[in-house]
Amino acid sequence: MPIVVPRLSMSKTPPIAAAMVARNCELRDYVKVSVPPVKVKQQVIAYCSPDSTYAVTKRLIDAAKKTILIGIYDFSANHMVELIEAALQRGVKVKLMLDIDSDKERQLFAELGELGVEGVPAPSCASKRARFFASSHEKVIVIDGEWCLVQSGNYSNNSIPLNVKDGGDPASFRTGNRDTGLAIRSKPLAKFFTKILESDMALELAGPAALAMAKEAAEAEAAFLVEMAPKKIPDKLFPSKSFKFKTPLKIEPVLSPDNYMDVVPGKLRAARKSVLIQQQYVRSSQTNIIVLLDAIKAALAEAGDIDIRIILGKIFDRGDIPKEKENLKRLEDNYGLKLGRNVRYIDTSRLVHCHNKMVLVDGKGVLVSSQNWSHSAVTKNREAGVWLSNKSICRYFTGIFETDWKTARQTLEAPSAAMMPKEAMKAGGFIRVERADYEEV
Repeated sequence: MPIVVPRLSMSKTPPIAAAMVARNCELRDYVKVSVPPVKVKQQVIAYCSPDSTYAVTKRLIDAAKKTILIGIYDFSANHMVELIEAALQRGVKVKLMLDIDSDKERQLFAELGELGVEGVPAPSCASKRARFFASSHEKVIVIDGEWCLVQSGNYSNNSIPLNVKDGGDPASFRTGNRDTGLAIRSKPLAKFFTKILESDMALELAGPAALAMAKEAAEAEAAFLVEMAPKKIPDKLFPSKSFKFKTPLKIEPVLSPDNYMDVVPGKLRAARKSVLIQQQYVRSSQTNIIVLLDAIKAALAEAGDIDIRIILGKIFDRGDIPKEKENLKRLEDNYGLKLGRNVRYIDTSRLVHCHNKMVLVDGKGVLVSSQNWSHSAVTKNREAGVWLSNKSICRYFTGIFETDWKTARQTLEAPSAAMMPKEAMKAGGFIRVERADYEEV
């Protein structure tokens, strides 16, 4: 369980973490868009956190010559501000759409604006002007109208930790969340995601200024969350890997609320050998998640025997244990997915959290995206990902999955409920946790 540590402040605000924006606001009508596939003829770079996301991101941002367009849910890592500031100093134009739901993000958003970033709040429940999505939870970066980075991780310290060496330096490794991403060099795909992000920005900018938020985020955060840092590093570290193609690679953008539920159930239903999933959580009682799980069940019934394995994120609160026990029971009773054999939890002695949203099918199908397996993520949020079929790329991500599976926990363990005294911070061994990395959306 994350531990609340009071800030050194004269504020009389109780030392508890500020609540995030309520995501059950009334949404305005959104018109779904057509989502065509594209053929990629150039290059794809696969990467992961905590090992290589920062190194790839830095390399591509540092190479930007004209424009950087970012649509992201959480932006709280100071080292990412430094990368953006360096790009601005080179004359690169930077546009940012951010789902702003905390005082820290408001301050950072204002700081980036002062540096020269053209910032637009996302048209989500956090908006004061236009609410079209419960959360704008995508993580998409378009560079120079040519490169697209599509990933599961935010710009938070744990999802893009400061590992400058591609693959991480074991001697000075920065721990973090398990996340994955793809950097895709394709002008058609860049044009598509640019259109999506700029359309969402236009929804916000066109909204009536008088539209008030139903519930503001707290004006100031009197506390932050910390927990014990992992004592080990993953058994294997993964540098990014670049792929080029003799024939064009078909890539399908997968968006919420537009086409996720049109695309992904069919991919799962077509599985004949394996379905490997890393997810923050699987809400097995929610209607659309039942559709996804039923698709896996149908594949199993058709093929007779499929390797189905799921790695989940850790449980952050002792109060969530009874719900997760019910969740595990449904997975076993309805789908034959048993704890230990089919379902495990990320090893928190090596990784902070499983923030990934990855699906691998039959050793060739790959989904890298921002969608958690919750009702909101697949139907009410703005989310983004890509589906492709390529054995080499799938092999890269399968290696990550198998490394995590080997050490993943085979029992449901309650988080520690012990409070940490302030003086214990001086001894080190703790890591700050951003709420956006584990809150359900």
